[in-house]
Amino acid sequence: MRWRIGGQGWPVGAVLIPAGTVVDSETTTLPMPPPIDAVALDEDAALAMAMAYEETNTIGGWHQLHFAPGIDREAIFDQARHKKRWPNGPPAQAMAGRP
Repeated sequence: MRWRIGGQGWPVGAVLIPAGTVVDSETTTLPMPPPIDAVALDEDAALAMAMAYEETNTIGGWHQLHFAPGIDREAIFDQARHKKRWPNGPPAQAMAGRP
């Protein structure tokens, strides 16, 4: 998963990760997820952002999340809603005709 840090950078402890820095979750020990103004550069990063930030906890919901061109926002949000509703997968359907 990769993100480009946005806004004024990302303060992590006493260090400021400059805006424009590309962060890769596989090669960093920085806390995840990155700040809400980071740009998700791939679908896995976009989904991680949607999972980490609540749709209703921000002023305008998920509109504040930024994804690179080519990432289908609605598909990512649909997948995140599904995973949040059913974190262990959807419940098994009751078998028809069971006593």
